[in-house]
Amino acid sequence: MTINLIVFLTLSCLYYVLLLAVYKGLGRLHLSGSCDHLPVISVIIAARNEQDRILPCLQHLEKIDYPSDRLEIILVDDNSRDNTPLLSGEFCARHENWKLIRLSEKNIQPGGKKNALMHGIAKARGEIIFTTDADCMVPRLWLRNMVRYFTPQVAMVLGYSPLTPGPGFWNTILRFDNLFSAIATAAPAKFGYPFSSVGRNLAYRRINYDQVGGYQSLKKFRSGDDMHLTERFRTSGSGLIDYCADPLTFVDTRPPATVRQIFHQQIRKNSKVLKATPATVTFFILIFIYYLSIPWLPISDPGSVAYWGILLFLKLLLEWVCLMRAIRIFKQEALRGYLLLMQIIYPVFIIFFSLLGIFQKYSWKN
Repeated sequence: MTINLIVFLTLSCLYYVLLLAVYKGLGRLHLSGSCDHLPVISVIIAARNEQDRILPCLQHLEKIDYPSDRLEIILVDDNSRDNTPLLSGEFCARHENWKLIRLSEKNIQPGGKKNALMHGIAKARGEIIFTTDADCMVPRLWLRNMVRYFTPQVAMVLGYSPLTPGPGFWNTILRFDNLFSAIATAAPAKFGYPFSSVGRNLAYRRINYDQVGGYQSLKKFRSGDDMHLTERFRTSGSGLIDYCADPLTFVDTRPPATVRQIFHQQIRKNSKVLKATPATVTFFILIFIYYLSIPWLPISDPGSVAYWGILLFLKLLLEWVCLMRAIRIFKQEALRGYLLLMQIIYPVFIIFFSLLGIFQKYSWKN
């Protein structure tokens, strides 16, 4: 047995253990019971030049089923140069519990969206803060069902945000990437080690947010605000972090409209990994090395191709089992027919954008 085969065998076995843990973690996702106490909630949405995307978000926010005297919706206009504040203002004028905060150029600080969220949270009166994006569509029972997960021990609840299905290859691979991210978020959370989240569907107690320093403490990070905030909650020990897999809380969002936007979004997403905690960085580096070793073994050691084929088959089989469970949990049945194809091309997708993410050459939405 060659050294190359031994290394690949070792990495494969570690990956199999990881997949089994993922399968078990996904099995721990459950629907929470009823909640007798309805806390005061503040929903914060930061928007910058979103006139072409924000209207569905505002319309869905109007339909939320939650007592109006225990709910406030805060829209933070981040110095938009289009009609975003006008559209937001029209909706705020209709509802006493809606508020528009406009940030002028002099209020703009380094940090992008986190700066806008920070201003919104500073004005919030809610016991629990919910965040979503201006291009998202929240379900009617979003708040009622997600707030059930806030037992006295829970400080943060992570949620799922699927991409709107559409035609074409890019939409399919982005929806698979989004499913993969949900798996990587949900399973570790159920083992008590959440290292990521999505700001499109995120909730946390205001008191715990203040205790960990909030977004003010994350100004040194260029991107990855949600991931870094989740890590601060986890490392602070201020409370548990749970994952909500209730389909009635899934917040739909539209994928990027152009290939250029897709590239920059993926580079931003992968650029934040090396800024995580050492344990998280080590974990992702090992996964990255394993993915690179898959094509390397048959090239460097042709005599080990038979063993390589067996190990690769086991990888695909265990991944398939995990993905099928995730598809059922996250209601992504439309991806079922693409699983084998995605299992083959997705590692290439990840390696490509992970390498680009190292250089952090990307732009934000205008």
